[in-house]
Amino acid sequence: MKRLFIDLDGTIAKFNVRNALERFDKEKGFFAKLGAYVGVEVINELALTNQVFVISASPNDQADSDKLLWLSRYLPNISQENITLCRLGENKAKIIKDKYNINIDSNCYLLDDYSKNLFEWVACGGSGIKRLTTVADNSTGKWQGLQIKKLNELASFFA
Repeated sequence: MKRLFIDLDGTIAKFNVRNALERFDKEKGFFAKLGAYVGVEVINELALTNQVFVISASPNDQADSDKLLWLSRYLPNISQENITLCRLGENKAKIIKDKYNINIDSNCYLLDDYSKNLFEWVACGGSGIKRLTTVADNSTGKWQGLQIKKLNELASFFA
């Protein structure tokens, strides 16, 4: 059975705004006001028939609240128990293993724009999918695994 774990910032939520990192940490409502990338509805549809999870790092409780508001607006089909918010820099694979007591294997996909998270996920046995955007374009070529530009490409992985 395939499972899809999804990052938010810059992956499905448009996080390429001016001074985003500084504002995100302090500005109430910042994340909740971000737009969604085209194709986010595909993820919402996948959540009806597949195991879809969100794993997102944030700096504080305010950002957590904002992210939950964003998720309720754009991805209402993802159940609350499938949403995990962690702190910046934490290993997402370890958090998922501990929270859900699952063995991360090649059928567990992480969609993320940040290569560090993908490398940690793969090191735990999972499969990574790099989300390419104008902000996270993999121009350094560090990530050599699966890559997608459009969110609707996910449908083919879980058909």
